[in-house]
Amino acid sequence: MNYLIYGAGHFGECFYRILVKQKLQVNGWIDQRLVSQMKYNLPIFDEHTADRNMTVIVAVTPLVNSNRGQIKEHLQELGYNNVLGFFEAAREFPEVFKEYAQLEHLWMRTSHHDMLNLPSIKWLRARLGDDKSKNILDKLCAFRASLSIDDYPEPDRKIEYFPDDIPFNFQSPIRFIDCGAYTGDTVEAFVELHKKNIITLEHISSFEPDTNNYQTLTNTQNRLKKNNPEISFQAFPSGVWKCVDLLNFNQGQTSSSNIIQSEVINDSSVSVVDLDSTCQAMDINYIKMDIEGAELAALEGAKSLIQTQQPVLAICVYHKPKDLWELPQFIDQLQPNYDMYLRVHEHLGLSTVCIVFQKVLINEKSTY
Repeated sequence: MNYLIYGAGHFGECFYRILVKQKLQVNGWIDQRLVSQMKYNLPIFDEHTADRNMTVIVAVTPLVNSNRGQIKEHLQELGYNNVLGFFEAAREFPEVFKEYAQLEHLWMRTSHHDMLNLPSIKWLRARLGDDKSKNILDKLCAFRASLSIDDYPEPDRKIEYFPDDIPFNFQSPIRFIDCGAYTGDTVEAFVELHKKNIITLEHISSFEPDTNNYQTLTNTQNRLKKNNPEISFQAFPSGVWKCVDLLNFNQGQTSSSNIIQSEVINDSSVSVVDLDSTCQAMDINYIKMDIEGAELAALEGAKSLIQTQQPVLAICVYHKPKDLWELPQFIDQLQPNYDMYLRVHEHLGLSTVCIVFQKVLINEKSTY
């Protein structure tokens, strides 16, 4: 049997190495971005010109609510006779997740000892506010321990940062801080909820240090402002950190641009701010953080705000292995009265979000 691998990225390389180890014949790749190039001395084809009689392995993880989930169907429509979707291929070649873990990408590591802290996991499970959160944590931990498709954590298809099965209780308009705003996708999602009368938005402040993303973000906010003049918008071309500083930045990685700690300042350096000094006077009540591993530093820089204003927090806990328990524990130290929930919104445990808030309203100003 001859194989083509759809997708010449990291997972494609993993499947390639497995096929070679098993002495299976790989004849090339399909990748629209790299057509006519070579990879491992094999040609990269266009999907319209590759041999449709070969077995195609889809080596691209699906994205929830994206056309990337229909690659197999698309190839079959083009006449490919034998296509293994990503999860079918993972069952056919079950060592692919362990192969991928060698890249040490985000939370994935080759040793489950690096990915699990059992006492902290036990603490977190006891703190979670519903059975769904506990089941999600169990599944995440099982997958971390086995890296087996049998324990794979399926993503939730509910709205990220505002799933309707979490009992938010806003009694006044939302004043939202978006840390890691990217191009404004979360801002757009929240404005859509506002237009549907699911929430009432009053103000959005967005922080995005990547210059390309920031330009798109400001364009997004300007467009939204025209159609929603009752909402005020701000955008800051800076990262969020534990203090005001100038840090190096790995720019141009689309949604994965990240801060790099280094004493050498260069042309890619960006300004970073702490929320305590920047947003203390804003009377905010919802903070979201998806900042590529800088969440703990950003929470340190929001200590006073969290303790005094007690905002809802939606914090991504998947960038580093220990984020899963370390970030909830730090939040608990700052505000032990929070209820905690866990949701997963993308494949491979990506977009795992810890959402915390107070159910009991102390007064109108404390809105959750």
